[in-house]
Amino acid sequence: MRAAWLITVKDLKLRLRDRSAIVIGIVAPLALAVIFDLVFGPGFDATLDLDYGVVDQDRSQVSAAMVETLNSLEDAGVLTITSYPDPAGAEAAIEAGEIQAFILLPTGLGEAVFSQQPATIDVVGDIDFPTSTQIAASIASQFGEGVAAAQLSVATAAALSPEHPSPDQLAAWGAAAATLRPAFAMTDLSAETRQLDAATYLAAGMAVFFLFFTVQFGVAGILDEERQGTMARLLAAPIHRSSVITGKAILSFALGVISMTVLVVASRLLTGARWGHPLGVALLVMTGVLAATAIMGVVAAVAKTPEGAGNLGAIIAVILGMLGGTFFPVGREGDLLDRLSYLTPHAWFLRGLGDISGGAPWTAALPAAGAILLFAVVFGLLAWVLLWRKVQT
Repeated sequence: MRAAWLITVKDLKLRLRDRSAIVIGIVAPLALAVIFDLVFGPGFDATLDLDYGVVDQDRSQVSAAMVETLNSLEDAGVLTITSYPDPAGAEAAIEAGEIQAFILLPTGLGEAVFSQQPATIDVVGDIDFPTSTQIAASIASQFGEGVAAAQLSVATAAALSPEHPSPDQLAAWGAAAATLRPAFAMTDLSAETRQLDAATYLAAGMAVFFLFFTVQFGVAGILDEERQGTMARLLAAPIHRSSVITGKAILSFALGVISMTVLVVASRLLTGARWGHPLGVALLVMTGVLAATAIMGVVAAVAKTPEGAGNLGAIIAVILGMLGGTFFPVGREGDLLDRLSYLTPHAWFLRGLGDISGGAPWTAALPAAGAILLFAVVFGLLAWVLLWRKVQT
């Protein structure tokens, strides 16, 4: 084991002296993370400014309920609402850029609702703000579904009533039905611990992407030894052949851990990245470096020259990085591309960070770390066998 450590120390000094590992492992990913955060960060974390108008031409109980709903959303900070006396004024506000859309409550809305007739609520939006217009349409549609439910309740009550109810009684039933809360509601709750903010996502993505280039300086050193003729001297020395492979693997692991640690600290200070519990981050970093070392060990074993290893390693690193979502999320949750992304340690690394970055305990990273460790074991065994054969020849 002493021979392996001596090989590691010797190679580490060489890599730090030529500074290539520092540039690839620290400078490049940190610089790109900062640049991407400045360019794309606001887009990641941007929120919609919803400025809507409302035109109440009906002045009925139904239209008043719609206006009250919009005002409650404004009070909750979801949107801002402005009342206009007529559609022309609201359209002028859209043209002036004051609002993105307005909801028109036409005359006869309340009468149609209370008489069990079809009713219409119009939404007029700016063509340049399709998302905001769609949200306004969704709000109107949700309100319309509530009105339809109240109509159905009144119609059911009227059909079951032994006496024919008067219009005033139907109106009273409708008003009472409108005040009832639904028996249950389906709500989409987003888990905060599964979401990475822009700064953390970009920093983590660049870190794990360049990690595969960084660890290659270690295991690919076997090819450099062969080219320089020093491999024969190492094998002729009174050391076990496994010490050569072990020394190179330890170097890869050391370079990966050093670069990842520096990137975690630097991105926290420069971009405000929130990595989560230190123990969870350390676990993900350790397993991530092991997986990267194992995969690049296979590359070094099958390549014939250092250049070939560099080219093949770059291709694999880029493919895995893109599929793993290091630059941007790939696919939608549950679709084929999303499932394929978990064939990479990159996706598991980002998922693990998402599990702990929101304040969850470090143990939340264990499932992702276990998946990454599986990559390390499978490819590590394969790399060891192939490199052992390479050193023997």
